[in-house]
Amino acid sequence: MAASAPALVQVGATRDGLDPYRAGAAARGMTAVLVETPGYLAWRRQLGRASFDEEIAVERPHDPRRLLAALHTAGVRPAVLLAGFERYAAAAFDAAAALSVPPASANQPPFHAPDKAGQRTALARSAPEVSQPRHALGGQDPSEAAVPYPRVVKPVDGGGGLGVFLVQDAEEERRARRVLARTVNYGGGAFTGTLIEEYVAGTEFSVQGVARHGQAHVLSVCEKLVLLEPAPDEEWCGFREAGHLVMPPATADPRLPALAQTCLKAFGYHDGPFHLDAIAARDGGLYFVEMGFRLSGGGLVALTERALGVRWADLALGVHLGEVSPPDLQAPPENQGPFLGQLACTRPAQLDRAARLARTDASVDILPAAPVPGEVSLDPAHAAALVSDRQRHAVVLGRVIVQAQTREGARRLLTHCATAQGEDPCAASSSRAAASTQPPSSTPRSA
Repeated sequence: MAASAPALVQVGATRDGLDPYRAGAAARGMTAVLVETPGYLAWRRQLGRASFDEEIAVERPHDPRRLLAALHTAGVRPAVLLAGFERYAAAAFDAAAALSVPPASANQPPFHAPDKAGQRTALARSAPEVSQPRHALGGQDPSEAAVPYPRVVKPVDGGGGLGVFLVQDAEEERRARRVLARTVNYGGGAFTGTLIEEYVAGTEFSVQGVARHGQAHVLSVCEKLVLLEPAPDEEWCGFREAGHLVMPPATADPRLPALAQTCLKAFGYHDGPFHLDAIAARDGGLYFVEMGFRLSGGGLVALTERALGVRWADLALGVHLGEVSPPDLQAPPENQGPFLGQLACTRPAQLDRAARLARTDASVDILPAAPVPGEVSLDPAHAAALVSDRQRHAVVLGRVIVQAQTREGARRLLTHCATAQGEDPCAASSSRAAASTQPPSSTPRSA
């Protein structure tokens, strides 16, 4: 059934299964349309995810021309066209501009979402005062030799930690690049480039907010729990953003909202949701990592609402539909607790430890993930396009939600659950400093 009235079109399903824009559309009486690859639509059905009013299969939704053609063929008239997943953010903005629907605006030039390399270039050009890790485009940039080891190697257009590796020397880097070369992006296809950057030790934070008329409205800040885990079939590690400790902006480093505002201006992003990652380094500096022009995944939409009462998705949708004014975007006031955090468990031992806590502590909740279908259940035509989703997202066994009266108490609970008894995973810590700079053979790894 084609949508006969202007619809909310979401390009790409959220991998955490929340899809909060679908609920926002229902509350407004709008038709909710999901555009995804045939393989991932089939995968969502196997996982028991809630259906949209209409679902359109497109082989390459990251190509805005194919996206536009599919909407035209289906007779869908978007009232707003938004990305639900990082892989499809650039295509969603380009398609919205072509159709002259939000987030495109007649009063602003079209926004073209920059990839990770483009963000670094734009900041260096327009905001050189912002600290960034030393970086270069792999294999193309003469400045590559100036990037010290240990290094982080990652695709310029990846998401969700896919293909992000920590390497200690040139030999590990060569192996990482070989792995990256055979890793497919979400939905299939190769990455468009490789970024190498200096490893910065410190605590990583994420900022969640909404832009309106170019003004950053920060709604929450999360201290991250970043784990290192073995690279596929290798003895060295990649990153997994496993946990988050959420706090109101008033209690966070004031440099973070200021950095968000600087980035919006540098990238030319005027309206809509955003999230920003930065590292508070051991040297006292604040280093920009990357920015996303969409809602965060990983359950953060639900965690932010549960912890602070902030309906992030609804505010973002309201901005695009002209419903929201600045008073609606005020950040929550400083709270005195409880403080909430979450952990995405990828090992049974983590869930077991959380379950032991939950039996005696009501401040620990476990949200088990739906059973993941086995590979034999996949249509062979879809298997290749789902490889990276199965590698990065299907391994999440459940989420643990913790709360405590102090931030330190919530952090201790998260770290306790993350580090299963008798293990010291490549390290469980609330900081990227968990990555040892010792040779890989002496770096502890996750099971």
